Amino acid sequence: MSQIQLHKIDLNLLATFEALIEEGSVAAAADRLHLTPSAVSHALGRLRTQFDDPLLVRVGGRMRPTPQALLLADELTPVLRGLRRALKPPEPFDPATTDRVFRIGLHASPALIVRVTKTLHQAAPNAMVEWVRIKPTNQNDLVDGLIELLHIGGPAHLVDGIQSVDLPPITFFSFARKGHPAAKDLSADTAAQYRYLQDAVEDTGGTPVEKEQRLLNRPRTLGAKVQYFPLVGSMLAGTDLLTTQPTFVMEEMWRTYELEVLEPVAAPTNFPMRFAWSARYASDPGNT
Repeated sequence: MSQIQLHKIDLNLLATFEALIEEGSVAAAADRLHLTPSAVSHALGRLRTQFDDPLLVRVGGRMRPTPQALLLADELTPVLRGLRRALKPPEPFDPATTDRVFRIGLHASPALIVRVTKTLHQAAPNAMVEWVRIKPTNQNDLVDGLIELLHIGGPAHLVDGIQSVDLPPITFFSFARKGHPAAKDLSADTAAQYRYLQDAVEDTGGTPVEKEQRLLNRPRTLGAKVQYFPLVGSMLAGTDLLTTQPTFVMEEMWRTYELEVLEPVAAPTNFPMRFAWSARYASDPGNT
């Protein structure tokens, strides 16, 4: 048998061959493929020419495969099955039944995390959402599909393969315990008398507030750093520490602990924010 030239093979012929092998007759194969018997007979003729073998011969009123046809069937069956899997349209995404895990990288915001989790579980009760801490490798994780959505602050450069949507810019304020002496007149001089609380941020370039203070030459002294953001409220309420945070992350905390809200002596203004996702998974129904 001469070597087969794949670029000349009609995949429809292979589907016809499969039907002939499994059905054992031209008429039954035609019925299965919704073709006329003459069309199937014509396809069988082309297959015989292509493979230089009769492939199926009539024996006792039924088409019987030749040894070459049996060998072809053994090889082609898993290939055709794989093709069908590859070409099958994706299953429709149903929030009501999905049990997917959605991973979201978000700057600490307990109130927002609670609201989003509640809303997601109302629409997708069997889904799980995992809140991933912001860190320098987040963008690479996003491209690789390890997280679905990433909250990005600042004029950060987006690596290739990421799409994003801009959000309204955010504002920073300083916060202190109720009755804090600095609340009467928070200036650069008075602020320098107190130490600051910072929630740990895995950012090799420093926090936006630190960058702004260096820019304005208004250095601050850290008095404490916490790894767990919800500790910020109780830490402020029980000490003379100050902190400067985006308003959206303190939305609930400053009310709960009756904190003083102060104009910061150094903080970014109109700080840009965006949500980003991997372009590779932009059309995934669940991500959409």
